[in-house]
Amino acid sequence: MREQTGPRTLGELLTHRAATHGDRVAVVDETERLTYAELAARARAAARMLSGRGVRPRDRVVVQGRNEVAWVVAAYGALLAGATVVPLGARVAENERTALLEQLAPRLVVADEPSAAMDRVERVGLAQLMHLATGARAAAGTVGDLGWVDPGDQAIVICSSGTSGRVKAVPMAHWQLLRMYDDTRLALGAREDDVWAGVVPVTHSFGFNGVLLVALLAGASVRLMADYQRAQLARWVAAGEVNVLAGPPAIYHDLADQLDTAAPALRYGIVGSTEVSATEMAGLARRLGVPRFVTGYGMTETCGTVAIGDLDPAAVDPTPWMPLMPGVEARVCDASGRDLPVGTAGRILVRGYNLTRPYAAAPDLLPGGWFDTGDVGRLDGAGRLAVTGRVDDMVIVSGFNVHPAEVETALREHPGVAQAGVVGIRDPRTGHRLAACVVPADPGNPPDREVLRTWVRDRLSPYKVPSEVVLLDALPATATGKLSRVALRRAVTDARSVSAG
Repeated sequence: MREQTGPRTLGELLTHRAATHGDRVAVVDETERLTYAELAARARAAARMLSGRGVRPRDRVVVQGRNEVAWVVAAYGALLAGATVVPLGARVAENERTALLEQLAPRLVVADEPSAAMDRVERVGLAQLMHLATGARAAAGTVGDLGWVDPGDQAIVICSSGTSGRVKAVPMAHWQLLRMYDDTRLALGAREDDVWAGVVPVTHSFGFNGVLLVALLAGASVRLMADYQRAQLARWVAAGEVNVLAGPPAIYHDLADQLDTAAPALRYGIVGSTEVSATEMAGLARRLGVPRFVTGYGMTETCGTVAIGDLDPAAVDPTPWMPLMPGVEARVCDASGRDLPVGTAGRILVRGYNLTRPYAAAPDLLPGGWFDTGDVGRLDGAGRLAVTGRVDDMVIVSGFNVHPAEVETALREHPGVAQAGVVGIRDPRTGHRLAACVVPADPGNPPDREVLRTWVRDRLSPYKVPSEVVLLDALPATATGKLSRVALRRAVTDARSVSAG
């Protein structure tokens, strides 16, 4: 472990930043604006309230909500109480929330909206916690007077669909996060006068680690957007209210569509998605007048980051190349685990201090401590990594993992569906979008396409809802009888051509 010379935990970092940047704005949303000193004071008050509710060091506290100042106060209040924060999006489906709570058994849930999944867990309203934290007078003192925390303790648990189709809860230690995202800060050149646009969910690794934590490490500000609105983002950028933007390719396409002129106020943009086209982003950079684009690659099991690299503004190869983060190694191998020559595509294996293990369904590490990412890529002679796709059928929609099997299961539960197959279709905005092919249970009375989309929306998160549904007589199969996703994609394309004709 690299020796920590500064703050050892996320709570200590907030307290330290309140001392060094107390008068600077830390977080702002539509109704609240807190300096670092105010954020630390309210988080400490929230910590005392949570401790009074029985939260103890190493307990898990679920904090559910949107990108708002209140969410940040609650999350850092839990951290100052010594607890592990489990971020949860505001629109997580009930069955996903139930599975997560059963797996983690949290001590307490901070959420405004009650649900059946929370019946067996004590709940504190987010608005209630914020109200008490606002009115409370934070006593002077250090983090130690709240909940003692070891750097090796779990700071957060990020939930991901992963590659198995099951909800995975992946814990990340304080020291891992501080090391990885301080290195990220240095690689980005993040500054204290930056104002980050907080448009990616703070309940996602990208939002919590790649935006909130990096900004905190730099002493910068984060302007939070509760729900993504592309017109609102364009207004922020046009008015110069933000100068750092981070998110999937879709937000940059949206920005280019919304703005009549360039966006010179942006110092740089960060693109966090496996499905990044270097040539497309270079074109957007020129159109928007953004001098620098940075792309990142990682997965939840690597604390969110493996490699970061600047996109070539004159890129010809659509695949971006990224240097590995310090302390992280990568290999590219064939199916038998043998290293492949430089420039040859194969399975990406990674190893490093940032590897972490999920609570359930944890994949075994390979000999030597290597982790199989499930991605396909290449290494060049300088050790830079290029990611070209997935080994399996995982689809990444705007940076979120979607396993087709999960969506297929939801569709098959509809009484009008006999069979279902889901594939990802390349999309310049979102990386991929979902398309579902359905075989009706009664061919003479097929289910309505919009009814099926609503059916899925009621059961899964919004990004898992297919953007289109194609009705087929039968699902295509390979020679061995397996579902042919190649043929499914062709069926979607054929159906679109017929519709256009």
